[in-house]
Amino acid sequence: MSTNKRERTIVDDVSAKILDRVINRAGMNNSAIDRASKSAIGYNRVRDIRNALKAPVRLSEFLIICEVCDADPVQTLREIITEARHMELEQQTATTKKPAGERFVDDEQARIDETLKKLHRGDMDIVALEDEHKFDGDGDDPA
Repeated sequence: MSTNKRERTIVDDVSAKILDRVINRAGMNNSAIDRASKSAIGYNRVRDIRNALKAPVRLSEFLIICEVCDADPVQTLREIITEARHMELEQQTATTKKPAGERFVDDEQARIDETLKKLHRGDMDIVALEDEHKFDGDGDDPA
């Protein structure tokens, strides 16, 4: 038996977050959405949508939530797209970003040059220069 399960995407998660915000702005809760939609979307399904559980929101559910919360579906969709793009961009840059203060360097020589600059500025030290135990031993063993 095959399952129809698929992984949630950033858009799915952002949709849940934005719809939760829409519902909160309207001063509604899961029960209120259930009643206002005449049970087209039940309490449990509203909870699942808001908490990004089970299946992502369907278009029909999205439109019903926007209608009962008096939210513009076009503007809400734009919000979802904008935030999802922003999150995707953050994820992409997080994988290539270096810690604060360091710039991204591609080649080995550039990394060496950057390290030497930091050393000369005093931003870093060579640990072997400060190791209090570097002269311990009889000198025959490698450090």
